[in-house]
Amino acid sequence: MLTQNCAAALAPNRIQRAVTKASFVKSDEEDRSRNLIVFGLPEEPAGVTVDTSVAALLEEMDEKPLMTSCERLGTAAEGKVRPVKVTLESRDSRLVLLRKASVLRNSENYKRVYLEPDRSYEERAERRRAVKTLSELRLAHPERKYVLRK
Repeated sequence: MLTQNCAAALAPNRIQRAVTKASFVKSDEEDRSRNLIVFGLPEEPAGVTVDTSVAALLEEMDEKPLMTSCERLGTAAEGKVRPVKVTLESRDSRLVLLRKASVLRNSENYKRVYLEPDRSYEERAERRRAVKTLSELRLAHPERKYVLRK
């Protein structure tokens, strides 16, 4: 019995599936670590690319990181501003941009533009719960100060 179970567990196709699944999960995490999501960046007029809009945004922050790609997420709809996914060359570039994101609040053109790290579905759900709890605490105890940390 033990020999049969070991043989089934170590079958080449099972090992291959496990390796493929593990490598896919790892590559997905690595890609997210270099991604940045930009919310509130106005849609581009005809003839202007997303890359140009993002470059102008980064210029406002006095940063010029190497971008691998830029793309709008979702489908275009009238009156709706879609988020932009920016893939950078390195994690460090992303961290620098996230730290300097507050500079945009003082900018006239990008006052309503926000930068967020790229999060998985589970991470977004967890953050949503944390923000909800935070707002409940702030309402219950207005004299106290509550903040979210990583």
